[in-house]
Amino acid sequence: MAVAHGWRLASAGIVWMCAIQFFIAQIVVQSRWTTPYSLATNYISDLGNTTCGVYAGSGAFVCSPWYVVMNVSFALQGVIIALGTVLARPALDHGRTSAWIGMLLGITALGMVGVGAFPEDVNHGAHVISAATQFITGNTAMIVFGCAARHRTRWGLFSRISILLGALGLAATGLFPQGYGLGLGVGGMERIAAYTLPVWLIGAGALLIRQSGGASSPN
Repeated sequence: MAVAHGWRLASAGIVWMCAIQFFIAQIVVQSRWTTPYSLATNYISDLGNTTCGVYAGSGAFVCSPWYVVMNVSFALQGVIIALGTVLARPALDHGRTSAWIGMLLGITALGMVGVGAFPEDVNHGAHVISAATQFITGNTAMIVFGCAARHRTRWGLFSRISILLGALGLAATGLFPQGYGLGLGVGGMERIAAYTLPVWLIGAGALLIRQSGGASSPN
């Protein structure tokens, strides 16, 4: 039983660590742009824009030849979140809190799939709803997890880091739609809102792999 549980945690950790593909895809797709791509003025979703021209949402010129790669990455990230959540659920917490975390991350996964399925220039409304939803639910899930796990020794400092990341992500989620870049630009502020979750997934994944050897421990 303990061996099976340990295998499940290790599998969850490996899946969640695959969230790094989100960053790799952006670097690759950015490299294919024939015009300058700005982390400060361009949105992440510009990388998935299917047409070339001035995008009304940001006022920036957008032309992403490898947009398919980015949109597949968005959708794949949703699958990574969902599958890892199912596998990791026994380790997240117990009872009602576990259900809340699972629900929030499940909605986040759907939002990520929606971001890839509805590029910003194809279905703007669905894209914005998908993106906003996963920003809010993903960052909220980290806070809920952090609060629930703060007294569990196996999570230690990571529970507090989770709360910090979630709060930072939610703050950025509120700022960047209003055009507040605070010196980072709206694109930079959006990245804070978007990057907190994949960073958390990679960190949580590494810890789950580490914990998988002592999976029978209740703490």
